[in-house]
Amino acid sequence: MLASFNAQGIGFVYFPTGKPWLVVTESGYTVSDKKGNVVQRGKFPRVSNEVITLEASECIKVRFTNRQNIVAVFSAGDCVREWQCGEAPRRSEGPYTAKVVGTQSGGKLELDVAAIRQRQQSMGNVYVSPGPHAVETERPGVGSLKKALRRMDPACALASTVTDLRCLDSRLAQIDTMGLGGLGSSSSSSSRVLYGTARSASAGALLGSTGSGGSGGGGGGRLEDFGSPELSKTQQRFAAALMRPVEVKYKARRAKLPVMRLRDVDAQVLGAGAPADVLFVLVVLADWNPVCARVEAQVQAAHGSLSEEAAARSGSESARIKMFKVDASEGNTLQDRYGFRTVPMFLLFYQGKLVAATNNVRTEAEAREAALGALTRGRKGQFLPEGFRFAAGSDNSLLEYIRPTTVLREL
Repeated sequence: MLASFNAQGIGFVYFPTGKPWLVVTESGYTVSDKKGNVVQRGKFPRVSNEVITLEASECIKVRFTNRQNIVAVFSAGDCVREWQCGEAPRRSEGPYTAKVVGTQSGGKLELDVAAIRQRQQSMGNVYVSPGPHAVETERPGVGSLKKALRRMDPACALASTVTDLRCLDSRLAQIDTMGLGGLGSSSSSSSRVLYGTARSASAGALLGSTGSGGSGGGGGGRLEDFGSPELSKTQQRFAAALMRPVEVKYKARRAKLPVMRLRDVDAQVLGAGAPADVLFVLVVLADWNPVCARVEAQVQAAHGSLSEEAAARSGSESARIKMFKVDASEGNTLQDRYGFRTVPMFLLFYQGKLVAATNNVRTEAEAREAALGALTRGRKGQFLPEGFRFAAGSDNSLLEYIRPTTVLREL
């Protein structure tokens, strides 16, 4: 990039070597030589109106007067285009609303009526036209360049150059990577190399003159599959290391507690479809409850220890226990069915029947003890009565004395 300016006229012009030539800031400017030494420095507003001309390339020139007057000129053959890159000047004179001499009570503005009438008499109206940028030039950028190319005279030399470049881009975009196959097989026009390009030279050298096509060195052939290149010893060791299976050198301290959706409870846990000799432990938890967060960590530890024991001995009692987490925020189906109003809540089912229900489990040992005890009672047929529901105050006595007017304090 040789030159760039924003809408405030702040920017730069670089030498082709990449060193700064002209640097324009909000407060001033500097001009440097090809070695990078500053040869001219100034502040705004600039006193001198001397135009500094910078030839960034053979086709691009920049004329700098001040931050409001920066002109970039592009010339190629008989085509010359100019862009105003300086700060967009405001109106030469403010509108009549700018002629305020004071403010009255209530927010009313006191205008300079004499100056307004004087302009009305001299100019015929009080309208002030906008600055020259609004009607004479466009803002710099890629969009402005595209508009200039569309408006270009087709008869100029630059227009033919732009047309040739567009045709070349279209041809390069149609080049397809040649597939693998026999040298004598014919190919469609979409996959054939277009001759007259740099890629055609290398393709012709690879294809040779044995193709079935006409002139040009095997125009209708395809490359032959020569296999993979031979690897060095270092590359072979590196490839073997990449293909070696990764050995897990760590062990998770806690197995994550699986989640069961509320809609799947009836189908997987309750009813005749429940598996035989399997105890399901459903832990109803709520993510927003800090007690549930602490209990979930302990239940995960108990679930992990039971899973390790089941993996070590497939016929053990631990292998018959399945723990699942149920999100209390999904719905109130279990709360309404069993009459509990607090979480965490442990519901233990054996062959589709409720064996135990409690919310007094807080540690890993208590979770293991509750699960193993429920499995023993379930095998003996000791279930809770059909239609079991918690009585008032039996699941959590803390909720009995909380009323809407009760003020809770954090301990």
